[in-house]
Amino acid sequence: MTNPAALLPDLLVSWQKVADRYKIPIYVFQTGDTYHAVSNETQGVGHLVDTLAPRLAPTPGSPKVDKRAIH
Repeated sequence: MTNPAALLPDLLVSWQKVADRYKIPIYVFQTGDTYHAVSNETQGVGHLVDTLAPRLAPTPGSPKVDKRAIH
């Protein structure tokens, strides 16, 4: 996927959702004024500018942690 630099902030949000949904890292590369996102780092072209790791979402039914109780 190739996109212009002006769209990068919005694209990072979308690419993070892909990483979270499929539980895979997304590698963001820059070539000139465009950005490319790939799920296999060896397929990237240009300069690696960011790696979006999948975030762990709480599973349904997991106990809630009261952050105020953590010192």
